[in-house]
Amino acid sequence: MTQGHLSATRIIAAKIYSALPKELKSEVYLPDLQQAAMLHDYGKVLIPKEILNKKGALTPNEKKIMELHAEFGYELLKQQGVNENVLNLIKYHHQKPDGSGYPAINQDFEYNLSSQILEAADMYSALTEERAYHKACTKNEALEIIYKEVENGSISQDVFDALKKGVY
Repeated sequence: MTQGHLSATRIIAAKIYSALPKELKSEVYLPDLQQAAMLHDYGKVLIPKEILNKKGALTPNEKKIMELHAEFGYELLKQQGVNENVLNLIKYHHQKPDGSGYPAINQDFEYNLSSQILEAADMYSALTEERAYHKACTKNEALEIIYKEVENGSISQDVFDALKKGVY
């Protein structure tokens, strides 16, 4: 987790929000979205550095450990008094509307417009920055990858279009 990724995710989320059609903006509370974007990977402080910085693919066990970061962040920040909306955005930032992401969903899971914006912003930021396990994608490559989330129903066309406007 880097401060650069968190800041970039926050900025991209705000750009997506700004480029949304006016009628959709009322569904998003921007301060909560921005706080969640800045804190979404907070739980990675509890993930071993050798897993976080591993070059190449994670083993199935390492992947399970890495996936705990969302719940770790939720639990750590809950103790700090972060509001429930922000906490749920953090906890489920890798969850899909069909339940195929992580962590397992329960009654507090709600996949809403803020969730889609955070997912798109996080993906875009992660794809376009150099990581130990991958080279940075170009804007167009990142958008092509993220468009697959539109095709599978995870991100709406409106959010994708706003992302595209925001990064160009």
